[in-house]
This record gives sequence, C-alpha cells and structure tokens, in this order.
Amino acid sequence: MRSPQLYLQGFNSPGGLAFDMDDQLFVAETRHGRIQRVGPLGKPTSFASTGGRPCSIVFDDSNDLFVAERGRRHLLLISQDEAVEVYAHQCKGKRFIGPQDLGFGPGGDLIFTDAGDSSRAHPCGSIYSVDIDGEVKQLADGLAGPAGLVISEDASTLYVAEAGENRILSMSLGPDGALADRQVFIQFAEGGPPHALLFDAEGRLYITRGGEGLSIADADGRILQTIPFPGDEPTGMIFGGAEFDELFVAEARTGGIYRLQLDAPGQRPFSGPRSI
Repeated sequence: MRSPQLYLQGFNSPGGLAFDMDDQLFVAETRHGRIQRVGPLGKPTSFASTGGRPCSIVFDDSNDLFVAERGRRHLLLISQDEAVEVYAHQCKGKRFIGPQDLGFGPGGDLIFTDAGDSSRAHPCGSIYSVDIDGEVKQLADGLAGPAGLVISEDASTLYVAEAGENRILSMSLGPDGALADRQVFIQFAEGGPPHALLFDAEGRLYITRGGEGLSIADADGRILQTIPFPGDEPTGMIFGGAEFDELFVAEARTGGIYRLQLDAPGQRPFSGPRSI
C-alpha cells in the first residue's frame, strides 16, 4: 500500500466524507457547521449549512443526504433541492445526545451511534436504527463514546469503535436488526482512540485513530500495519475510484483530504430501498 497523498486541502476540521450518485465528493466541515461539495475541478463549494457540528454523512439510493448532526443532537435529511429537515431527534421521548456516525444496514434502515458527552466515566452512549418511516429503535446502550460503525459483508456482525474505552466491539446482527453478543474485537493498549471503520473486500478492517493514523486489522483483530498521516488526526474515510480501490481520508488538524491507492477494493456499503 502506498503512502497517503494529499488530494484536497483548505477544509476546516473535515469529518465525514460521502460520494453522491455522480461521484462528487461531499465533506462535512465539523467546526464550520456545513457540508461542502467538491466540483469537477477540485474546488469546494458550500452545499448546505447544518447550524451545528456535522460529523458523518451518507447518501441513499435516491441521492438524498443524511447527516449525523452532533451539535444539534439529531439526524438531518438534505434533499436534492438542498432543503434541510430534521429526520429524527429522539427515541420514545428520549432526545439523542449527539449522533456521531451513521450508515445503512442490510434492510435499508439507518444505523447510527449516539455519543454526545459519553465517556469511560459516564458510558451513556447508544446505537440506534431508524427506518424509512422515521421510527427509531435503540439497539444498544451503555457505551463510552461510540464512534464509527461498519457491518460485515455477510450482514451478520456490526462493529463499533468505542472511543472512550479505546477499543473495537463486535455484536451479532439479527435478521430483525437486533444486536446481541457484545464482545471486544480489538483492545488497543496504547495510542489514540478509534474513529471511523471500513472493511475492504478481503475482510480487513480499516480504523482511523487519533494520534496514530490508519490502522489495518485482519479478520482476527490482529493489527497488520499502521500508516501515519500528516497532522495525526484522521477522521472520516470512504472508498472510491473507478475500481473502488482508492481510500479517501479526512484529516482534521491539517484540513486535508488524503488518498491512498489500495491493493484490494473496498467492501461495497449497504444502501437498501429508501426512496423518500
């Protein structure tokens, strides 16, 4: 694997990354409270303002954008006409404390982490799902700073970065979307906390870690290598390229987006029917 190469720069604390159906790159600028769209010549332009701290973004198959808005404590839906609306903000009367990361499950529901100010001393973070009708279910609780999440290619297991405990958890994912059998998949003995998670097509887990860079683990949780990044604060990442074998990583400290050429393509994300 080659070293990371600077792809774009000039962002203010970039976090989540997403490609739309036209392969345009979108960047969540956490500190500016906005989503930037990168044009064909590599110039970013403002797409939408969220008014808070957008952390993670994902497009559905209708090319609508969903945002984990930590600062405003809810999920946003930004449609193609750039209208911004609150998609979900509570579960059975309980307000979210600060959504952090999100992605689609195999059945088309959004699954997201809700971290807020949860920590090792105050493990109040949760994992939720929300369906196409906006119904929210709590799937797990008692987590210390849940951050990135990813689902295995066979849809049997969900992995979540528990930043407050400096570890990666695994949970079995049932056909009904329920989570069970919570286990520690990787416990980091030292170094910064994990952030975003992705699998490649070979089953290797990619983990961005504050102060460390990009760690790559095998199917048994053994760290194969850790790649340093300028600034040492990689956050969100996404696969892209014509062969889906390029990894794009946001780095908050330098405000840059970096690109790595991989020796295997990324695992294709779940999407599901979500026409809204």
